[in-house]
Amino acid sequence: MSKRVAIFMLMAVVSLSPVMGQQHEKKHDKKHREITEIVSNLTASQKRKVEQVGKESKERIDVLRRQKKSVCDSIGVILNSDEDRTADIYRLFEREAQIQVQINKEMYSAKLRVDALLTDEQRAEIRRALEEDRKRHR
Repeated sequence: MSKRVAIFMLMAVVSLSPVMGQQHEKKHDKKHREITEIVSNLTASQKRKVEQVGKESKERIDVLRRQKKSVCDSIGVILNSDEDRTADIYRLFEREAQIQVQINKEMYSAKLRVDALLTDEQRAEIRRALEEDRKRHR
């Protein structure tokens, strides 16, 4: 494969990054069932604590998603530029990946905090519901 073709293919894929980010955001706009809707026997205290964990986590993730969108916007500007800004775009790719890692860590941390509030039976109820959702969306 010629160098020109390889560069063109890379630019085509990367230029879709902001578009894919927008689609990803739309995907996350969908209403997911809340744990408080899935688990039938949450105590009032559990419900309050689960909602608090969700609220705090969502706030942190929203900040990170805004940062990621800003990075993706910067990537788009560079991709639409005629000059070679390889070093700049590589730094932005790294930053985008770092932010996504932070988002993943926050989501996992929230899961662990919620799991700690629930009984074994309640966690099993969530696993069953999530598996049913996955089967429906395949």
